[in-house]
Amino acid sequence: MRLIKNHILRKVHDHVVLVPLTDSETDFKGMIALNDTGEFVCRLLEEETDKDTLAASLAQAYDIEVAQAAADVEAFLKELESCRMIVG
Repeated sequence: MRLIKNHILRKVHDHVVLVPLTDSETDFKGMIALNDTGEFVCRLLEEETDKDTLAASLAQAYDIEVAQAAADVEAFLKELESCRMIVG
């Protein structure tokens, strides 16, 4: 899985936002404000990856249990999927 190809992931003032640029991969017409962990996961999703890799990377970076990271990743991916911001 990965983020849609045509997107912006950028810090704007003190906020990080994820914005689709075209309608070719999603019909979402808005932006998603991200916290630090959301940005971390989205940066990993700019390349093809899987849930296990995301959870392991998040757990290591934030010094949390892999099980907790996996649950957090799952919830976040569901949000991205509902906006059609990830493919694969």
